Amino acid sequence: MSSQSDVSVLEQHKENIQPLSRGRPASKLAASFKRSNSSLLSFKEQLKRERTNLEVNISQADELDDPLQPFVEYIAWTHNNFPQGSNSESGLLTLLEKCTSMFRDFDQYKNDARYLNIWLEYTSYSDSPRDIFVYLAKKGIGNQLALYYEEFANYLEANGKIADATEIYEMGINSAARPLARLQRSFDNLKKRCNIPQPHSYVSPLRDVLALKHGPSSAGPLGTETSNPRKKQKLEVFREVPNQQPSVLESIFKDDNDVQELGTIRSRIKENVLQSKPWAGEVMRQKLISESSESANRIQVYRDVHDTNTASEPLAQSLQVAEEDERGLVYTLIKNPGKRPEKVMFNMELLTYEDEEMSVTEMLARSRRYISRRTEVAQTHEDTTSSHQSTPSKINKPLEDNQTFSIPLNDVSLPLNSRSRSPTITMFSRMANHEVMGMFNDAAQMLNSDDELENPEGENTTTTNYEGFVTETIQMNQLVEPMNMKKIEAVATPPTDREDNDIQSSPFIEKPSLGIINAEPINPVDSAIRTKLLQELSIPLSVYPGYHEDPDKTIQRLASFRDITNDNTKTISRGSSSSIIDYLGEEIYCLRHELGQGGFGFVYLIESGTSGSFKALKIESPSSKWEYYILNQIHRRLLGRDRETNALIIHPEAFFYFKDESYLIMDYCTQGTILDIVNLFKNTENSTIDEVLCIFLTVELLKSIEMLHSIGILHGDLKADNCMIRFQPVDHNEWSEAYSRYGHNGWSNKSITLIDFGRAIDLTLFDEEVQFKCDWETDQQDCPQMNENKPWSFEADYYGLATIIHVMLFGSYIKICKHNEKQIRLEGQLRRYWQKELWTPLFDLLLNPYESEVTEKRPLLKELRSQRGKLEQWLEENAKSKNLKNIILSSENDLNLLHKKRTI
Repeated sequence: MSSQSDVSVLEQHKENIQPLSRGRPASKLAASFKRSNSSLLSFKEQLKRERTNLEVNISQADELDDPLQPFVEYIAWTHNNFPQGSNSESGLLTLLEKCTSMFRDFDQYKNDARYLNIWLEYTSYSDSPRDIFVYLAKKGIGNQLALYYEEFANYLEANGKIADATEIYEMGINSAARPLARLQRSFDNLKKRCNIPQPHSYVSPLRDVLALKHGPSSAGPLGTETSNPRKKQKLEVFREVPNQQPSVLESIFKDDNDVQELGTIRSRIKENVLQSKPWAGEVMRQKLISESSESANRIQVYRDVHDTNTASEPLAQSLQVAEEDERGLVYTLIKNPGKRPEKVMFNMELLTYEDEEMSVTEMLARSRRYISRRTEVAQTHEDTTSSHQSTPSKINKPLEDNQTFSIPLNDVSLPLNSRSRSPTITMFSRMANHEVMGMFNDAAQMLNSDDELENPEGENTTTTNYEGFVTETIQMNQLVEPMNMKKIEAVATPPTDREDNDIQSSPFIEKPSLGIINAEPINPVDSAIRTKLLQELSIPLSVYPGYHEDPDKTIQRLASFRDITNDNTKTISRGSSSSIIDYLGEEIYCLRHELGQGGFGFVYLIESGTSGSFKALKIESPSSKWEYYILNQIHRRLLGRDRETNALIIHPEAFFYFKDESYLIMDYCTQGTILDIVNLFKNTENSTIDEVLCIFLTVELLKSIEMLHSIGILHGDLKADNCMIRFQPVDHNEWSEAYSRYGHNGWSNKSITLIDFGRAIDLTLFDEEVQFKCDWETDQQDCPQMNENKPWSFEADYYGLATIIHVMLFGSYIKICKHNEKQIRLEGQLRRYWQKELWTPLFDLLLNPYESEVTEKRPLLKELRSQRGKLEQWLEENAKSKNLKNIILSSENDLNLLHKKRTI
């Protein structure tokens, strides 16, 4: 009976109840309305007393273990007694602002669901919710909770920002926000509602956050545009859209170090509120319009500065000055009288020919003699002749000043080999339109056609492009030299007129190219090459999460770290002030243990001064951004993959770049490396790793290499101490003794994690047939091609994988020998009781992946997968009888002791 009365009460007051996203308790609402109906005066007195008690609890919150809880109770009390929402009587908005501002810098509440819900309710009262969501991301509030990404994406979807909503979901999944399963389900529902296709495996699903998309010629991130392969779409002229709102990722990652506080809602709208004042004695002033002022306000008629019919003085002309900035880029400074100077990142002087201004199309046609070639094609088509020939006299004839010509644009009636490609170029954003890229690549290749003759007069013809607003002059006489080659690659980018023209890149192709045509292999660790590649990235490193840069600041701390490190135990002297790191953002870290070292850097175990958590810190001198870039690229390309696949590669947390040293903070793998587990077996049991465990770890290694090569990454430095053990705890009853290749029944928690990507190579930045060489001192853990100074590519990883397996099987570093001067074999013999039918073909593949005469090398994904399948089948048949589960448990306990020794 009481429930029916509650419903009737709520029905009477339903217009005064503001809905909440998480609902309201009906019984409490009904009780509140009943109290207010009984005696309004006593009800208000009671509310006043309750509010006073709640205010006292808030004032004493600093003394509580959970100071947020009094605010939660106060807000819930307000919801129950003032269901109409925020108004002057309830004071809800003021309460929400007080709570959000008080705890925004408390780390323990940044991912507390209660605190995030308060922020989300506060957002519902804001006139700019997007700004609040971006602010929360910059402050790290809710970045580990799925609720934040769901609410932000729902807001963006409701406002038609489907692409931004997709990016937010991808960011949440990449951050493993909890609960991840619900977040993934919400993302899948968005894809179904909006018909979003799955991303290509080689393309990062996060779009270029700096490329502003204008006009229908820009393909959206959802891939909704379709094009006729036989006829290209007409290029749209760039039109600037004023007050364009940046993308979500740009808003979040731009100026990440300078987070502007939101302030109150009242303070943000103060310009729209008139201050109240008494009207007594106020005079409404009238503006008297005189004849002189009326004529002064008239719109002035435009007068051309070259108009000779006007008797007045000519207007002041604008001044264009071409200058060069500190990076060597040419720009034009346009100075208009009475206006601020305008800076255009392009040399406008290049558009003037014999005192006449040209369009970009006309300039390009003149520089590459497109006009003569297109005229010839048009004449041939009009004569309906079957052959397409060019007359040298017509091609080389100089253009008259008043000559009329026509340029046919993709006439479908022409033969495929005779159709023209428009030389039109559009000044676009930082990344050129795909159609423009294909057009200019094809145009450059036409220079090598049989009917294109060399310039008989030796003219130094030039052309200019706009990409990235960087002026680049292309010398035509340098393009003619490789014409006799049978096959020309990367011809779209001829040498530039800069001093560093040994490293070239084309602005009209999707990936930077070094411009090397069948030349010597590339040194992948060359600092000049890496710097050039990083400068050409479509998404700059500055917008990557956790990136910090202060290139003018000198740190000089690595030497002091070496002084306080014990050479034998690798421990850090306790109590030393030199072990404190207080210059990496707002966090303070303390050195605990040296984990490893290489040619240019050291890896340390560090402890957070705020949370006490452990991280791995890699310090390099001189500074290097490469490994941070590689790790971010890997995890961007793995977006949408399962958590186990992402866990195969170490995760970067933050990066700090200084003038002399760089600091890369990563997740800390607590259980050591494969080399550690090899030493454990050797020291405790005086033997090598059990073969069944070796087969299991080999399967995980093969998974890692297959995954890396499938997304275009070479590790380049695979060895046993770069493979971390990742044996995560699993409930004994949920972990079966029978092995599952699909990770079922607890087996997905037992794997490895690859680290040390300092020599890694992003193959998507190079031509497909590129090979590499090394200039570092090699040893027996490097592939034979490196030791013999021969070109290499995937051989580095395959041989590195063979060295790790050899260390596990034999307990020693690999030794090889040549058979018949071509075939490489192990110097040692496999033991008779090992599974030779598994190891022999695997070593043959890894040591001899390609024939010696092969020049084009592809990743052997199918072959590796086949070998892995044989190992997995053997494990499924023998893991239980070989006691693999107990061997892993025993090793896991021993490895955990290593972590305890380092952190005590």
